[in-house]
Amino acid sequence: MVSEGRRSRPKTTISFPSTIFGVAVHPSKPIVATGLSTGHVFMHRYAADEDDSDNEKDSDVSSGGEVDDRTGANVRDGEFTEVDRLWRTRRHKGSCRGVAFDEGGAYLYSVGTDSVIKQASPETGKVIAKNSHDVDSIPSALTATTTHILVGTEKATLHGFDKRTMKPAYTFADLHEDYITSISHLAQYQNTYHLITTGSTTVTRIDIRKGKLSTSEDQEDEILCSCISYPPNFEYNPNEGRASNVVVPEKRAPVTAVMGMATGVLTFWMKDNWEDQQARAILSDESVDCIAEYPDQRIIAGGADGLVRLVDVRRRKAVKEFEHGGEDGVAAVASDSWGRVISAGGEAVRIWSVEDEPEEVNGGSDSHDSDADSDKSGNDDDASDDSDENKKNKKKRKKTKKRKRGNAKNRLAMNAKAPAKPNFSGLD
Repeated sequence: MVSEGRRSRPKTTISFPSTIFGVAVHPSKPIVATGLSTGHVFMHRYAADEDDSDNEKDSDVSSGGEVDDRTGANVRDGEFTEVDRLWRTRRHKGSCRGVAFDEGGAYLYSVGTDSVIKQASPETGKVIAKNSHDVDSIPSALTATTTHILVGTEKATLHGFDKRTMKPAYTFADLHEDYITSISHLAQYQNTYHLITTGSTTVTRIDIRKGKLSTSEDQEDEILCSCISYPPNFEYNPNEGRASNVVVPEKRAPVTAVMGMATGVLTFWMKDNWEDQQARAILSDESVDCIAEYPDQRIIAGGADGLVRLVDVRRRKAVKEFEHGGEDGVAAVASDSWGRVISAGGEAVRIWSVEDEPEEVNGGSDSHDSDADSDKSGNDDDASDDSDENKKNKKKRKKTKKRKRGNAKNRLAMNAKAPAKPNFSGLD
């Protein structure tokens, strides 16, 4: 493991007035969207690398600042990079359950406990379109593909909405025994119609034209998150015809789905096998709550222990480590087009430079194949969705979106009660 003395500080830290439930990074610009337990959505712009001459780096963004958005003040520190808040708004009644950019970054989507999906401009925050009537229960997962907005709910239903009209395109119910924890699109893996969802202790594969294709074996461990990891120089051409959407990856570095588990384990799913995991690696003593793809067949994993790890998928080993901190752990992770790691948890978003972080000489944990015995004992602590900003209730809001430590079959009551509405005019 990396010693505390060797852990580098984040390039940027943004503080917020309430608990963060979701974060999304623009695919080509240095801007980050954050959804909060109060229903607010913030958009911030941060500086790219100091030696980066990309046109997206605005001339008024200079090094040397940290944004505290509880007050809007800039706190100077030579090791930080300045951040500008582009806009903020009370986007949802109740908590914001997810934010996501589309593939080109033209739109920002958000969903809340009010079951309203909103499409907005990333530059201005102005709502362009919304759907208020077609989600069956409180949303628990959100992602965007080239053609659809996908929303998973607490009733284990997947809703697909046409991006052009925001109208329902398809609905698949009863995908899992409990709420949907993640949605991963398989466009670059198999074809544009396939995706997987996770929930409770299973993985479900779906063809949006046909419905549910398969459900995995019971993993005896709650699956909290998922992503698809691609090998280096992976090529995909969606314009060569329908059959060409099926891609045969390199034998030495297969396309791999990675799942984060409640017991602190990563599981690896390869070779188009969705019946059961093919390998596993112990990452932490606490739950792995969020993961995201990173270049060169690596992933970013955030956990309840407050650590963010860069994991080499081929070696199944953590190679770098960042300390996000906070009693709430890490709720969301992402990366930007400059290769920086973004972590969100508690009331802070942190941006890290991977190049600055020392590599773990002894880092990572031993990996095992799917037949290896492991300690499946979980943590039965419950989390709750409380958007009250009172510090006495902070622990009750801990990791609400993922409910990482609960038994997969325990349904937790959601508190969609909204706090008093601040005056942010012109954005909702």
